[in-house]
Amino acid sequence: MGYNGNHAVHLTVDQSLNYTPAQYLSSEPIRNAAQQAVIDRNSATVANPFAGLLPGTNLNGSTVSFTQLVQQFPQFTGVTMQATNASSSYFHALQVRLEKRFSHGLQFLANYQFGRTIARDNLLNAFGPIEKRPADIDRPHRFVTSVSYDLPVGRGKAFLGSPSGFAGAVLDRIVGGWTFNAIYSFESGGPAGNWGDVIYVGGDLQWDANNVDHTFDTTRFIRDTALQTSNHIRTFPTRFAAFRLPPTNNVDSSIIKNTRIKEHVNLQYRAEFFNTFNHPVFSGPNLGPTSSGFGTITGVYNLERHIQMALRMTW
Repeated sequence: MGYNGNHAVHLTVDQSLNYTPAQYLSSEPIRNAAQQAVIDRNSATVANPFAGLLPGTNLNGSTVSFTQLVQQFPQFTGVTMQATNASSSYFHALQVRLEKRFSHGLQFLANYQFGRTIARDNLLNAFGPIEKRPADIDRPHRFVTSVSYDLPVGRGKAFLGSPSGFAGAVLDRIVGGWTFNAIYSFESGGPAGNWGDVIYVGGDLQWDANNVDHTFDTTRFIRDTALQTSNHIRTFPTRFAAFRLPPTNNVDSSIIKNTRIKEHVNLQYRAEFFNTFNHPVFSGPNLGPTSSGFGTITGVYNLERHIQMALRMTW
């Protein structure tokens, strides 16, 4: 049993420098009359002081939008500072490992981790703040166990351990040398995508990450396109620790047969089954409130069952 922690600083994040300053944005969380007044003012056109000075750009006309002139670099349509060192992350984990090797070819191994990965890696508005949120790789629970078992049949084993004669040798080659392996993995789902600047009206979302037709209660949001927020200071987070993708619930297994042909010649047959029970792990739901598919899931992010077989001869 142990603890593992990590704190990373000065990680990179891009930041747009050409944004509308906060004093020209609405502080209203909904599209009411006050916010609409800000939208109307910011979308208005005014006389362009750069008229004729910026040929080949859309800033060369006689008029320009009001928001263009209040930006830090009004003579450019976009200025981005790449790879600033403003990001950071935190990782804390309790780790438990159990391993037991039994007699007669049985081995057991289990690992469990309870941890959190939190990152400051996203600007909620162009001018900030940097949002503290669950990282892309945040998986609170991870449990992996594996078992390997040499079947007790064949030469030197509990059953048919002393074959004799030609018939016994043939039988040993058929029933002896079999090994079964399995790995079971359970892992919490990651954050369910990034929420847009939605208008949440309150109430329980009744989140069900496996319900492809109705992952959450979409009536808890304003969905009318004409009522979506604009030109305001965002406060709604992009991620929530409680709203996650479905957990991984996966079994991989294999069957191995070792056949001794001669003293120094061995033939091995392997059959491997990845995602043995063909369990799907659904992708995140549509988080766009104005989309007709809001709250629905249309894909998976794991692979379907794969089976592969191989023969290997060593001498």
